[in-house]
Amino acid sequence: MATTLTLSLGTADLSQLRWAISPAWELLASIRTLTQPAAHAIHMPWLAEHRRDALLTRPGAAAARDLTAGPPRLLPGFLAPTPLSPLTDLDDELDEVRRTPAAVVRRELPDVFGDDLPDSLAPMLRAPRRELAGVVTELRGYWQRALAPMWPRIRSLLESDIHYRARSLTERGPAAMFADIHPDLDFDPASGRLRIANRSAGPPHARRSLDGRGLVLVPSAFAWPRLYVKTSEPWVPVIRYPVRGIGTLWEPAADAGDLAAALGATRALLLGLLETPASTQQLANRTGLAPGGVSAQLHRLARAGLVAPHRTGRVVLYARTIKGEALYQ
Repeated sequence: MATTLTLSLGTADLSQLRWAISPAWELLASIRTLTQPAAHAIHMPWLAEHRRDALLTRPGAAAARDLTAGPPRLLPGFLAPTPLSPLTDLDDELDEVRRTPAAVVRRELPDVFGDDLPDSLAPMLRAPRRELAGVVTELRGYWQRALAPMWPRIRSLLESDIHYRARSLTERGPAAMFADIHPDLDFDPASGRLRIANRSAGPPHARRSLDGRGLVLVPSAFAWPRLYVKTSEPWVPVIRYPVRGIGTLWEPAADAGDLAAALGATRALLLGLLETPASTQQLANRTGLAPGGVSAQLHRLARAGLVAPHRTGRVVLYARTIKGEALYQ
């Protein structure tokens, strides 16, 4: 049964609103995508390549598989801690998982699995730290096989989304920004209430106050098409949502020669270097071009809708737009 969750966001929560990227979340969500392929057809090219990954098939990986795949509607909160910096490192996140307090593990496993705890996870109730160390080792191996080769491409899409959302918040306000993120989000600025519709678990009409803890928004490739919300202690509240442009993620990359012929060699070079956002001076240093020439070419790319400037403090960074990303997906 679908439910509605209403979050009360005070002034302190809105002032702490921020975005972040979480490799550990993508790892977790991708495993669940592999175990529920019918619901994630948009990832079919990737699914076809990794559907027989050792994490899913090897008996020794049973604990990692059962813990991360879990029940379809619930997730152990400690598996993907809320990222505390915009570009969190996978190793840091997995180390945090490994250091989860024993009391948190023993509380969350029964909450998630109830009376259906898999046999492979029973030892985790007795020795959480030891068992989590083994799970983390399995997850690192899975990352290297299934996600590391594609991570620069995925990360670029996530970073582009963050720049777009932050600009939308500045120019259009929180109500329009939330509505654009997902149709199930509805923010009322007058009351400070964020309504999250069509939840798959919890009481029909739950209400929670964030109490000044802030809110982190995490774009995700593998969350599609759902929202994932975590507001429980001890984590900072987080909403994970489908990234913009997800339909382009697995499309063949454009041929560099074709782009140079269409855009010109210099503009094609700069667009290619903007896999991650960069300033005019950074691009000039990397290419050996004069900053004035780089600036002129970036303005042309911006007029074509392929890049967009984003101010970060005193620095203006240029990033590919969704239209620009589509040329490389």
